[in-house]
Amino acid sequence: LPGLLVFSIVFFVALYLFSFSMNTIKTSFLSFFEEKSRGKVEEVLKNLRDAIFGFIRGQAILSALTFIIAFAGLMLLGVKYALAITFVIIVVDILPILGTGSVLVPWAIYSAVTGDIGLAVGLFVLFLVITVFRRIVEPKILGDQMGIGPLAMLISLYVGFELIGAIGLFLGPIVVIIYQAM
Repeated sequence: LPGLLVFSIVFFVALYLFSFSMNTIKTSFLSFFEEKSRGKVEEVLKNLRDAIFGFIRGQAILSALTFIIAFAGLMLLGVKYALAITFVIIVVDILPILGTGSVLVPWAIYSAVTGDIGLAVGLFVLFLVITVFRRIVEPKILGDQMGIGPLAMLISLYVGFELIGAIGLFLGPIVVIIYQAM
């Protein structure tokens, strides 16, 4: 946890310092293009920036909804420290490739092995509910926040993931946004 805190502080300080030189970077980048093309390139960059911030907003909304479902599920199961465990689930869910299953499935297996079958079944059902819920609402929420239709969003997520793995989940929608902006 201290390492994560240090990383977060360094990341946000670097991001803050980077934001000071954004205009210089943008001007330098635009100088590579002809004068008549710069407006179009600027528009593509603006659409890309809006889409990236929309993606972050969409992920925040999905995390909040996942938090509510996970917390309610853990409370229904009578789990001690449900709030703290829900925060752990959300942090793991935010990390690429990992998801709620990285916490709930091993916990369910452990509960089954130790004889608490009721908790094991409950945790597995909670994992299924969260997974199905996210698969249903994720394309809609991310699509609305990024300015892409839900079907295009779903296809871009799938194709991106199939072509280049977890990074493709981020790059797929970006490619669609660049295409639309052009």
